[in-house]
Amino acid sequence: MRTGPDDHTEPGALVVDHARRRGPGEPAPAERAERAGLGPHKAASGCPPEQRTDELGTRSPPPGSGRRTQSSTVAIDIPTDIARKWQEMTDLLAEILRVPAALIMRVEPPEIVVCASSESKGNPYAPNERARLDTGLYCETVMKTRTPLLVPDASKDENWTSNPDLKLGMISYLGFPITWPTGDIFGTICVLDDRANHYSKAYQALMEQCRDVIEMDLKSIFALDARLAEEARAKERLEQQVAERTADLRHANAQLRQKIAEHERTEAALRKVAEERRCAEEALRTSQELLRAIIDSSTAIVAVKDIEGRYLLVNRRFEELFGVAREAIVGKSDGDVFSREHAEALRAFDRRALLAGTALKDEEVMPEDDGVHTYLTIKFPLRDVAGVPYAVGGISTDITERKKIEAERALVLDHEQRARTAAEAAVRMRDDFLSIASHELYTPIAGLKLAVQGLMREATTLPVGATKLARMAERQCQRLVRLIEDLLNVARIQADKLDLKLGDVDLRALSQEVVESFDVELKQAGSAVSWRADAPVVGMWDRARLEQVVTNLVLNAIKYGRGKPIEISVAAEGEVARLVVADRGIGIDAGCVPYIFERFERGVSAQHYGGLGLGLYISRQIVDAHDGSIRVESELGAGAAFIVELPLRRRRDALPAEVSPPAGGPDEPAG
Repeated sequence: MRTGPDDHTEPGALVVDHARRRGPGEPAPAERAERAGLGPHKAASGCPPEQRTDELGTRSPPPGSGRRTQSSTVAIDIPTDIARKWQEMTDLLAEILRVPAALIMRVEPPEIVVCASSESKGNPYAPNERARLDTGLYCETVMKTRTPLLVPDASKDENWTSNPDLKLGMISYLGFPITWPTGDIFGTICVLDDRANHYSKAYQALMEQCRDVIEMDLKSIFALDARLAEEARAKERLEQQVAERTADLRHANAQLRQKIAEHERTEAALRKVAEERRCAEEALRTSQELLRAIIDSSTAIVAVKDIEGRYLLVNRRFEELFGVAREAIVGKSDGDVFSREHAEALRAFDRRALLAGTALKDEEVMPEDDGVHTYLTIKFPLRDVAGVPYAVGGISTDITERKKIEAERALVLDHEQRARTAAEAAVRMRDDFLSIASHELYTPIAGLKLAVQGLMREATTLPVGATKLARMAERQCQRLVRLIEDLLNVARIQADKLDLKLGDVDLRALSQEVVESFDVELKQAGSAVSWRADAPVVGMWDRARLEQVVTNLVLNAIKYGRGKPIEISVAAEGEVARLVVADRGIGIDAGCVPYIFERFERGVSAQHYGGLGLGLYISRQIVDAHDGSIRVESELGAGAAFIVELPLRRRRDALPAEVSPPAGGPDEPAG
């Protein structure tokens, strides 16, 4: 049964207590060790260089002293009988001090090894277990300071918060340094406890005696190892003497063999040099033939001239174009082949390439049998091994045809640009004509409309036939008004003058009013209208503009519906109002759907169906101005459904109203 902390405490303990609190400005134990010259890579102040300490505080022996260094003592093995004695010692210490761990540690830079570990309950350290140095272990401080270390409770000491042993639960520590007879650090003997422990003076004395026993063992081990090392050195010296005598005996024979071998190597080297030269000459001939084949197969002109302008090499293309054999032109200049003007131009380009010291590109003209040709030429300096230019090379590609094509292309582009400019001017003239014609036509139509309306007010006094004709005239006037309004709207859209006058509009009521105004047309077409509109759908829109949209969609359904029922639905879905006008008529060809909302586009031939092809274009512009969308879903022969979606804005979040009175007279609807 382990006793409490007081059983481990004895007043007057001599071991340094590193767990006590530092006073203000007082350095930590490791800092005190470094200031004393015992820390890593430090020497004690005033020590000569040969006695400076290493990172564990061990002194290196002076040169020629014959003492072993720490690296040599690390290599010494501990005999089995001594290792067994040390194991018994740690077991006894753990039992007497009643701690979970008693250890004998050995340093083997850059690690420290568990040399012996007590076989006690709760010991977390296994024999031969290794740990890295410079990680804050208790034993590192003992070895660096070469003094005993007592840590009663590391968990309460800020100096040991990063100690790896603390993570294993070992919060108290008592350790003594162990040294070889040379003064080098062997390691430590230590005990660790998983609870606070001040370790009594008697326990410290027992630990010190155990340390002395271990150092005596190390002394005997070191003496035995030194004796064995001396015997090994003596044996080595004897073997060296025998080897020297044997070497003397072999020297004469070796010299003879060396001379024979040198002679054989010389002959082999000469044979190798001759073979390498033959291979190099063969490779050079092959490379030259390959280069000649490449440049002769090229359609470009290839030539090389020295810095004085004399030809060194030309290819077959040069011979063919200028009628000069390559053997005849070597050593000659451009003046011997070309006219003075062309020769001076070629020579000037050569000089520019040599002066620039890099490849240059330019166009050259050369006279040929069929006239002057234009060449794109690249000229570049050729340098010797010292980097000094000795020649200039040139590669010229005939671009005469390309230049002709480029000139023709420029001419075509110029014609296209002029045609485009003329077309744009024609479109502007057409738009101006539509705007002027629409306004001019509206004045007589407005007068005719007023006359017909006056006639209709007197319909009760007219014969039945006259009344029928008056109503027909009224419908035709309305049709003419719609056509003129379409032309006016196109002109406004092109001029960006399609303004909106926003207000609360019930889309369901508006759609019903439009359908009722086409009662005569529906009856004539034989089309019935079915409704799906359960509740009012109110938003901030331009009533007159939306009336145009609904009118255009209903007229399309009547015109192309082939007398079949027309379905109209109005509903609100979330923040969007949706209007659908669907017919079961002729439908729209899939190839026409992408263009059906463009100006003057039609889904059918104008020979069979009238109209300007502007209604859907105007409808899309009006819907877009309301931040909405319009699309069509159609199948040829199965009808078409036009779907309009508009944002349900209330007055507080409506678009700014751009108030613009309808163009024309007071009877002209907006649009």
